[in-house]
Amino acid sequence: MIRYFLRAARAQLRGGRTLFLLSLSGVALGVASVVGIQILNLNALGAFRGTMEAVSGNADLTIVGTMPTLPESLYPDVLATEGVEAAWPLYRVDVALEDGSVFLELLGVDFFTPLDVPWEGPEVDFSEALSRPGWVAVTPELARERGFQAGDRFTVSLGTKKAELFVGALSNFLEASPLATPRLVVMDIAQAQSLLGRPGELHQIDVKLRAGFSRGDVIARLRARLGERALVETPEQREQQAADLLSAFRLNLTALSLISLFVGGFLVYSSTEASLVRRRREFGLLRSLGATHRQVFYLLAGDVLVLGAMGVGLGLPFGYLLARGSVSRVSATLSNLYLLEEIHRLQVPPWFFALAAGVGLAGAALGALLPALELGRKDTRALLAAFDLHERVGRRAPWLFASGAVLLMAAGSFYFLTKDRWRPAGFAEAFLLIGAIPLLTPFLVQLTADKVPVRTFGIRYGLKGLGKQLQTTPVAIAALAVAVSMVVGVTTMVSSFRETLSVWIGSTIRADVYVSTPSFRRARREAILESAVIERLTRHPAVERIDRLRQFFAYSEGRRFSLAGIDMAVPIEDRFALLEGDAAGVGEGAVLVGEPLARKAGLAVGRGLVVAGPSGPLAFPIAGIYYDYSSELGSAFMDLKTMERSFGPGPLNSIALYLVPGADAEAVVDDLKRTLADVPIAIRSNRRLREEAMSMFEQTFAITRLLRHMSLVIAVCGVALSLIVLARERAAELALYRALGARRSQIFRVYLGKGMGIGLGGIVLGTLAGILFALVLIYVVNRSFFGWTIAVHWPVGLLARQSAAIVLAAALASLYPAWVASGTPATELRREDL
Repeated sequence: MIRYFLRAARAQLRGGRTLFLLSLSGVALGVASVVGIQILNLNALGAFRGTMEAVSGNADLTIVGTMPTLPESLYPDVLATEGVEAAWPLYRVDVALEDGSVFLELLGVDFFTPLDVPWEGPEVDFSEALSRPGWVAVTPELARERGFQAGDRFTVSLGTKKAELFVGALSNFLEASPLATPRLVVMDIAQAQSLLGRPGELHQIDVKLRAGFSRGDVIARLRARLGERALVETPEQREQQAADLLSAFRLNLTALSLISLFVGGFLVYSSTEASLVRRRREFGLLRSLGATHRQVFYLLAGDVLVLGAMGVGLGLPFGYLLARGSVSRVSATLSNLYLLEEIHRLQVPPWFFALAAGVGLAGAALGALLPALELGRKDTRALLAAFDLHERVGRRAPWLFASGAVLLMAAGSFYFLTKDRWRPAGFAEAFLLIGAIPLLTPFLVQLTADKVPVRTFGIRYGLKGLGKQLQTTPVAIAALAVAVSMVVGVTTMVSSFRETLSVWIGSTIRADVYVSTPSFRRARREAILESAVIERLTRHPAVERIDRLRQFFAYSEGRRFSLAGIDMAVPIEDRFALLEGDAAGVGEGAVLVGEPLARKAGLAVGRGLVVAGPSGPLAFPIAGIYYDYSSELGSAFMDLKTMERSFGPGPLNSIALYLVPGADAEAVVDDLKRTLADVPIAIRSNRRLREEAMSMFEQTFAITRLLRHMSLVIAVCGVALSLIVLARERAAELALYRALGARRSQIFRVYLGKGMGIGLGGIVLGTLAGILFALVLIYVVNRSFFGWTIAVHWPVGLLARQSAAIVLAAALASLYPAWVASGTPATELRREDL
């Protein structure tokens, strides 16, 4: 049987090369989309894990502050705790290199603690490292990237502070942790504090436990000794925090990539159905010669597994290339939205290839399952006789339609039953919706095609014929409809988000000029504007008043969020776009909470926001909830006086300038840049800041655009495959048309009409499903996972252009099958195999 299978496979490949290539393309692209996204997902978390292992690899515990920094006075308390063998302090800040487009992670360490720095090259002169101002060790990768040599100097900035650093050694952290950032720079902790930070402050303390002591017991002792001033975390907890933060982002990409694999499964289904029809007599003869049901089933399943294996073989490298090509887009999202490390290199563990192969083979097998089971149920006489799959599908169409309607009702019921109580509910509803599409399609095609008026043998005849080939055309229409539904749904969601963000930016960015520093995007609280610089800015004759901002990351019942202080005494109208409540109470000690934080933490107007303070928890009444699209982390605002009273005095991180009426903002920006050319500062006009915000938005959603295009390519392959199957199955029918006088051009138009009909059917059904898909994404998925309220905006013009492009693609995909069909000679009537 194995020898027969190999010979039959070669014969099938020679006789149906185009069918095989189209099916192979569908499987390969589906596998590639899943593989590429999962590689990115793995390495998104791996970048955080790698840097954590590089910095704290030999630590059992890490202590971080509930405030932005830890007082250095806690270090002796940690060392004095029973069960602590060693501890070492760290000072970690992100500094901007040169023009601010590249960030380095500066790590201040005590070289005489047990921290294991992986030095590379000549022995390090620690006397120079401690005494020479700006001495640093850089990674070999950073040295190669920037062209650094030993003894070179370079300038970095943190806020408005600048420091000249000196390359004194190499430290190869990537040797121990390959996924760590290569932009890790090490220097003496005292130098880091004096040059770019504040003496007496730390960012974390790593702890090594004494042998024989329970980690849980030591954690309890440390918490009792340190109290509310610090959090004691295990490496697993820190990694889980990053995983939780990225969970929505990773789940969204995974769901979108699985749709491509789902669409590819339709191609396998079509290919298997075609093989079933073309080889029915072959299978009948095998059965009559003694082959069992199971052996015949295995022959067909073997074809599918070979197809799946080859699809996996092509999809794996293509998926890796897809991941490499998308690294910059995903890294930008990690950096902009989550403030995590960028992905600098891709690493794929060996087990991942086995998992990817299993996914690809499973997708191909599921696509072929129904046709293979159908074959196994037929007896020998049924296989030897001609049979019409159309009749079987036609009888089942109403029942399939009813099943699809049940799925739609289940999706609706799921929404009303779960609401916001179960976060993955939105994805369950989306997949129920997508699963309903192929079930609804046969009956809708049959119903619509019957109503097409036919006057000539041409395009309309081809359209009407779609209802007479229900074994093939609904599959292609359903595949295209699924792809179109994803395109319509995601395009509408992204366009709605873009419009919502544009309105929000317009209502909240009201100042004429905004001033921060190049390092503010990453360093936040550490990126301070010195008072002397603020004074120089406010002295400009065109500045009428200023709005000040102080910002740092705080904790509310274990949840990290951005806490900002502003001067509520400044008379600025519509500073916040409020969802509910009133901003008036903020000047009296209350806070405004962003919508994402309110949703995730279950906060409401009138309740209190509990924030970890310098001496313990602090409770602030919530005066209002505002629309917030700045970060998934969540944010809250309070008056600067309240912040100073509760958290102590602190420097400003950003200011907004309101100019005198008639002043040209762009001219003022240019003048301020010339005046402050010696200061690392970012000065942007209102218009420029809006452009940067929208550019960041486009960067964040670029990967979804690629996934949408891939699923459409797979679906268009399905159009071509289905028409080729029809042309070959209906060879005798086409020969009859030729014998009755039909011209080749007429048959060509018939099949062109079929292709356009498949395209139109897929667009209409996919658009209707896409509207529902968009509503699920906007009202369920985004609210549950990100906490954002998005106003629906229907991009009619964009969707119309996309629909026209899809119809054109379907028509182009029809050209080759139409040409094949039109070349069928009248002599095909001699064949018995119809």
